[in-house]
Amino acid sequence: MFKKIISKVTLFLITLLLLSCGSKDQEDGKIKIRLLTRMAGTSKTVGIYRDIISQFEEKYPDAIVIDESQGDESSFNNKLKTDLASGTLPNIFRIQGVANLDEYINNGLLLDLKPILDSDSSWSKGFNKGPLNYYTLEGKNGIYGIPMEVGLMGFYYNEELLKKAGIETFPETWDDFLLAIDKLKENNIIPIGLGAKSTYVVGHLHNQIFYRWLGTENAKKLGNRTLSWNDPSVVETLNFIKILNDKEAFSPSAPGISDNIAITQFQTGEAAMVFTGPWNIAAFNDPEKTPVYKNIKFAKFPYFKEKSQYKNDDMQVVSPYMVSGNLQGKEKEYTLALLKMLTSKEAGGKYANDAAFLLPRNDFEIDKTKVNNLFLENIKLASTSANIAVDIFDFDPLPSMQDRTRNSIVGILMGGTPENAGNEIQEEINRKEK
Repeated sequence: MFKKIISKVTLFLITLLLLSCGSKDQEDGKIKIRLLTRMAGTSKTVGIYRDIISQFEEKYPDAIVIDESQGDESSFNNKLKTDLASGTLPNIFRIQGVANLDEYINNGLLLDLKPILDSDSSWSKGFNKGPLNYYTLEGKNGIYGIPMEVGLMGFYYNEELLKKAGIETFPETWDDFLLAIDKLKENNIIPIGLGAKSTYVVGHLHNQIFYRWLGTENAKKLGNRTLSWNDPSVVETLNFIKILNDKEAFSPSAPGISDNIAITQFQTGEAAMVFTGPWNIAAFNDPEKTPVYKNIKFAKFPYFKEKSQYKNDDMQVVSPYMVSGNLQGKEKEYTLALLKMLTSKEAGGKYANDAAFLLPRNDFEIDKTKVNNLFLENIKLASTSANIAVDIFDFDPLPSMQDRTRNSIVGILMGGTPENAGNEIQEEINRKEK
């Protein structure tokens, strides 16, 4: 996920570079459309994405799509950072988070998509308003991203392992959740599969704890500096990570293993649950990848009884396609045509029914004979969300907050204190904003 990485001066210089690069996009007699997304790998979702690209190239034979997408978060961030610095911004890309979009907008690096949405109601009317409005900005009248994925983060759990430990239903409250962890430990079952070497999974877990304890609005206060990371209420959210760690809710190897290994622990019945997103649904329903697939269910993160007003403040995935603001002529026309194909009603139906991937539209039919129950349950529970947010650092103007917050939280798993983690994060802010 990518945030502000360059100064306003550099953004201005990049704008000049981008304006001077237009001729390169029509070499070899074809108009080149460059993509930089997170759609990479061998999943069904990626297969559909690539099929749409092929259909586009068939429809527009004088265009060629150069797909430079990266599945790995760090590789993606580094690639986009390089492209921005060199003035070779892709036609379609993504910037995660909203804290610094105004700088990109003011420098003309992002295309305002509102006029395109307004001029094509057959395409635009099917989008869910919440995810679409996520990419609006206070003080701006435009829309600067088209949501291409949405979904609720939560616990995927092995119902059979829970019942083996005497847990008949997934716990709804934090207190009952801690009791369930004790019971799983007593039965020599890893309660939560966690691979903290992939630091984002620990960040995701803390995001949801924070939203349950303080609500999504307080994440915005961290970003605008009306709330600090070493405030006792915020430190308490970090302390809940320590409580889980002290209870040995995770494998002893958790700090040193990747998310892929932790997911495998869950898929093979070694771990009772994982906190993850809807991108794993297809794999969890595949008997070859997940031998225990018949036992897997989905539940929302437990809520705190003393903070019941936030029981439906949820972490949801909201991922965008954004368009370079420096396109002209046929290059712009073809880029927008591809954007519409990637986010169309037909694409939404294909993604949902064949890959359990939810494009946030409401105008396609879900074939209940084709999709699995995990996907349907995710959609059902997502509809109960009162307030949603993605990562806490999405609201922060400092790009270093992505790594700083995650690394400090991982430090708690390695013996650090919540107070030290909060201070470490706040010191980074104080140092960089002097």
